[in-house]
Amino acid sequence: MSMLDFKRILGVLGLAAILTSCAKEKIYVYEVNDLDIAQPGVEKPNVKTNTQYISIAYTDVFGNTISQAELSDLEQAYLSFADKTVIEDLIIRNFLNESGGTLPSESDMLDDVSTFVTTAYNRIYNRQPSEYELYYHVKEINESTAVSPELFYYALLTSNEYRQY
Repeated sequence: MSMLDFKRILGVLGLAAILTSCAKEKIYVYEVNDLDIAQPGVEKPNVKTNTQYISIAYTDVFGNTISQAELSDLEQAYLSFADKTVIEDLIIRNFLNESGGTLPSESDMLDDVSTFVTTAYNRIYNRQPSEYELYYHVKEINESTAVSPELFYYALLTSNEYRQY
């Protein structure tokens, strides 16, 4: 390799270095604000006992406390049945089918669906519904004639969230 070839190679390398160093790379910086998405009242780490579940559900449906005799009978049924979710389902259905419950009527529900959902969440979960929960339930109630106040309360009372405190 001659000295002239060596100088040409160095010249080409130098020109390549100059060309690549002239183009500045754009650096994009995106700033993201911290956002706390935890909703107060949703974190419920403890599971209700059978007695708590039955008595609280009764109070939520009827607006008063359950008698000791009825609570004892329901606890006995609860303990004698192997599948707890089935007996919980039957107890809640029984409560919702009994007369004397304090659930809103269907016309009250349809008059102001948003208020109905918010009131139900406050009553059952002791918290406000999230924006998505409110949107979803209002949309579902408005679009489906099958949703009644009893069905809506049934869904809330048999949920995993209701089973915990």
